[in-house]
Amino acid sequence: MAGKRILKAGIVGLGLAGRAHLAGYIFHPDVKLVAVSDADPRRARQYVDEYKLDVQILSFEDLLNSDIDIIDLCTPTYLHGIMTQQAAAAGKHIHCEKPFCSSVSDGIKACRAVRDAGVKLLVGETYVFLTSHVKARELIDSGEIGRPLQVRQRFGNWVLRKGIRLEPSSKDPEWRVDPVKSCGGQYAWIFDHAVHLFSAAEYFMQDIPIHEIYAVTATTKCMPDKHPLDYQVYGIPDIDIPIITWKYEDTDLQGLWARAEKLNGKYDQMTGFSSLILGERGAIEVLGEGGSNLLWDGKQQHLLLHREGKETMGLCIDEGSDAVWESDINYYPQGHMNHVNHLIECILNDSEPRYGGETGMHAVTCTLAAIRSAQENRPVKIDEITPDYTAY
Repeated sequence: MAGKRILKAGIVGLGLAGRAHLAGYIFHPDVKLVAVSDADPRRARQYVDEYKLDVQILSFEDLLNSDIDIIDLCTPTYLHGIMTQQAAAAGKHIHCEKPFCSSVSDGIKACRAVRDAGVKLLVGETYVFLTSHVKARELIDSGEIGRPLQVRQRFGNWVLRKGIRLEPSSKDPEWRVDPVKSCGGQYAWIFDHAVHLFSAAEYFMQDIPIHEIYAVTATTKCMPDKHPLDYQVYGIPDIDIPIITWKYEDTDLQGLWARAEKLNGKYDQMTGFSSLILGERGAIEVLGEGGSNLLWDGKQQHLLLHREGKETMGLCIDEGSDAVWESDINYYPQGHMNHVNHLIECILNDSEPRYGGETGMHAVTCTLAAIRSAQENRPVKIDEITPDYTAY
């Protein structure tokens, strides 16, 4: 009897995301990490030595020409689309970090390459694979709050664990703030983050698409440059977006994201990302990345289920603490492990990933609509974003 086939994987880009993805390959019994790649050879060597990995250090071109099965792209955003095309043309299954593409046109080309090659593609949108969010969706799907009608998202202060400092790439430290390489123009941070909030907003509404977006801007620079925070790698923008609202294709539904943290001079006792989903007969409060201070009866909770005429139910998720944030929601690395594992299972079972290229491209389209709204100070419909529209 032939032995079970073990998939071979390689990670490209060894920054924060590349470190978070590593655990997904190390601990899955059906895959083996065999190679890593980074534009900075010194960082690649440090990565291999730090984690005591028995892998090859290869160029991206060598990875394409190797016999590996999966290429995991944790590279800067502007490279995602073209690298996805190249990996697909080489016959590799692909795990691509978010944001998936720089424009709709960029995403269309990447998705076409994946279809033509017949390979699997998963976009690493952790907010729809995070265990607390998955639990919330399960409760929504089971009818616990009736029909979901509104999503309210909070973005509070982010608290790093002691001894942690987020550093940009030593090889290319400016890509996160570069208008073109970040793909966000003057809104680099929003381009990188807003795909999270729109993906979560649709996930909690049982995948009903967003139709129109309005971004509220503020010109006050509340946080002086001379007092940088450890977690701020984007610089301090002159124009802040503290509030984003949106409508869904179902006109009964709407959503709101509000930001209050040290970087824009506002206080919120809730930290990190959290969501409130309001339904016909109940509501769900749930913590996301970096989240804490969701209290009930004086105790910390990860999820609260409120139902009309019933006692509130609290849920704590036992996955250990986060490796980066002061939070019991294990985003780094557990959330990332969840979507790495999902891709592996899709390859082994020949099934389609539940967050593929088209979905990732839609989240980018929503983000571009938010940026255009901020630029033009008006609501922007999703279908106004043409294939070649960019934020820069």
